[in-house]
Amino acid sequence: MNNRYLKARTLARAKHKDQMYGAVPYYIHLDAVSRLASPFGTDAMIVAQLHDVIEDTPTSIDELAADFGYLVADAVGYMSDGKLEDRAARKADINFRLGALDVDEEAARIALIVKACDRLANVRASSKSTEKYFHLYQQEHPDFKQAVYRKGLCEAIWWELDNLLKYSEAS
Repeated sequence: MNNRYLKARTLARAKHKDQMYGAVPYYIHLDAVSRLASPFGTDAMIVAQLHDVIEDTPTSIDELAADFGYLVADAVGYMSDGKLEDRAARKADINFRLGALDVDEEAARIALIVKACDRLANVRASSKSTEKYFHLYQQEHPDFKQAVYRKGLCEAIWWELDNLLKYSEAS
């Protein structure tokens, strides 16, 4: 394994150490997202490990940039939810920001890939345990896909996501 990846995994586990993902430690989710991101390279795997540290811990973008460079810090920043309390408003805000990203920028490309991987990991987990969240992801999927999907970027991720959520353009 790459030393930068191991450093990111270690930092993410330390930052999220007391957090849970349902009934399991939070790192289970981070590892699942990282596995899904692995075909897209080490930077995608690093961003997958770190994708929630800005919104869920007192970590700053500057701290990530110092440890992992601006590519990783920018990608994590792009996909971090704002601090809005209302989920619908928070998702509308992030979808607006993600929809404006240009895949010609490497950090934006990685952010869009990892965001799709994160959603797939969440849908997989919720389909096995939390029906409430699974239905929420189904309801959010059209807006999420409109904001995050880019043709040719990570088609296999989207294929599984669409099929798990039984989503089609006609629905």
